[in-house]
Amino acid sequence: MAGDMTAAGEAAAARRMVESCRESGVPWLSTPGNAELRTPEDAQAVCEMLTVWDETCSVVLVDTSRGTVLEAERERVEHRLGTSPVVLVTHWPPDELPEDDRVWFEQLVAGSSLELLIVGHKHFDEIRTFGGKPLHLIRGLDPDKAKHDLPAMALFERAGGTWSRQDIGFPGGDPRIWPAENKQAFLDLLGVSTMGEPVVGTREAAECGIRAIELRAEPALAADHAELQEAVAAWRASGGQCLSMHLPNLRWDEASQAPTETEGHAAAVALALALGVDRVTAHVPRVSVRTLRRPEVQETMLALFAHELAPLAAAGVVIGIENMHRNRGEPADDGRGFGYLPDECLRWVEELRPRLAGTEVGLHLDIGHARNNSPFSQSWTLGRWYAAVGQAPVGYHLHQVTAKGNHQPFVTPFAPLLSLASFFWGWESGQLEHAPMFLEIRGESGCISWQRLRSFVLGER
Repeated sequence: MAGDMTAAGEAAAARRMVESCRESGVPWLSTPGNAELRTPEDAQAVCEMLTVWDETCSVVLVDTSRGTVLEAERERVEHRLGTSPVVLVTHWPPDELPEDDRVWFEQLVAGSSLELLIVGHKHFDEIRTFGGKPLHLIRGLDPDKAKHDLPAMALFERAGGTWSRQDIGFPGGDPRIWPAENKQAFLDLLGVSTMGEPVVGTREAAECGIRAIELRAEPALAADHAELQEAVAAWRASGGQCLSMHLPNLRWDEASQAPTETEGHAAAVALALALGVDRVTAHVPRVSVRTLRRPEVQETMLALFAHELAPLAAAGVVIGIENMHRNRGEPADDGRGFGYLPDECLRWVEELRPRLAGTEVGLHLDIGHARNNSPFSQSWTLGRWYAAVGQAPVGYHLHQVTAKGNHQPFVTPFAPLLSLASFFWGWESGQLEHAPMFLEIRGESGCISWQRLRSFVLGER
């Protein structure tokens, strides 16, 4: 095991890992990765649990979890190479270590009996040469980190003095092997947001046979309402089943010490009802954590949400409360916005439910927001979000995260920053509630990403 065997270096996760390995009956060796250092109070215990060596084995492991090789570790490894191991496993690619470590490593490898180097950390597959020996980067089994393909275990076998490699993909993250009825049920709930083009986007969805669409309130209010009604009716006639509207924000203004930007909200609610929506999405209140702790502010915002959403609740419209994310330059303390963590969002949903009796109120999970949420995403990985929210979602927003930011198209289900592997796993295993999903894409029609994902799920490419 080449490190990063926990997502956030928590002792409980490391214990489960070790227990699973012991129960498997398979001999195992392990060296920690930098992920094992992410919970400082647990780091030492976690690294001790995940440092498992066998000095008689033909595999030598090197601890590079801190991005360097400590002096005591150098001495141990130099001594260990005297026993002529043939495989070296470490976490950090040795050719990416600081120069002093890299030179030491290269000289060590070049003059050794080693035949193969195996490395983690990067979470993608690549073959390099280091110290004259083949070096394999492996993408690993973490469904939130493995890049460009399914999470996988790399199987290396030696025959006739030559090493071969086979990557064994994790079936839990692969919808291509689902039963046909499960694939269709997933695709029936996979929809698109029309973003800034409510009329055109609705017509495109009808042409593609997409059964779930979400309109954004501001563009929908600005559109010709008769034309929009006609497009929605045609989409319904084509088989459309779930119509959603993304409502405007409800904010707290620090200067006036009162809610603000509520003018367009009532108009959006009225339009949603006129269009016959089945559900709506509403962001958490746009207010800082610190401010919302004040009882009078919390009560005011709860009363505002209840008042604004009451007509929808009376009509039996499902209400989803969406999580948000930290923006660049925003503080990471309680001066940040509310609703960046699961417990905050779930608590707001629980507070709203008795005030909106008569309809379903739940979480609308935006996985792009959860992923693009530094520094919280270091510990609150997507998999941990899924474990925390479970059956609470009544809807999802799906969009890729790249260096350009949120709301990017899906080119592959297993992209470097946001992989859908753990989402597929949570969905098929029953951990996540099956609810409408909307591809919230900017820069191109969401139908294009929808078609790519549909083709992938059906195994067409």
